[in-house]
Amino acid sequence: MSTEVGVGFGQEFRDNTDLQQYEVFVRQPLPFKKEFDSGFQVLSAVEVGAAMLREKGGDSDEGGRIFAMPQMILSPHPRVNGIVGFGAGFMFGETKFGDQDLGGEFLLASKIGIQFLLGQHWNVGYVYLHQSNAGIYEHNNGLNMHNIILSYSF
Repeated sequence: MSTEVGVGFGQEFRDNTDLQQYEVFVRQPLPFKKEFDSGFQVLSAVEVGAAMLREKGGDSDEGGRIFAMPQMILSPHPRVNGIVGFGAGFMFGETKFGDQDLGGEFLLASKIGIQFLLGQHWNVGYVYLHQSNAGIYEHNNGLNMHNIILSYSF
């Protein structure tokens, strides 16, 4: 596993289907790695990213977030990775989009997804993102987004 930089596009699918996300991220490998006799690998990484949130056709301003997320990379095949992560971050700008109020600046986020390595450097994948503030603010609508990602490993 090598350092990876990527971009993603996401769409909220539960409360506000007009809410979109544009994301950039860097995924850096960590030292933990376990390889089994079958070839299955478990790797560790940390993802640092930033995203812009906006409501398509809405009157609200744009908002965004920055986050850090430790991840486990489950690799059953040399060209396929499962991604599981949990991290924290901060919102800035708008935190309310239509009827969906994300509550405040602090957030917890989790990701689960699959990534396909297309060649030596390019990767494409799908990630499900859940974002919440864990009930520390009055409102905690959270986000549930489908995300398509494209990344480059070097």
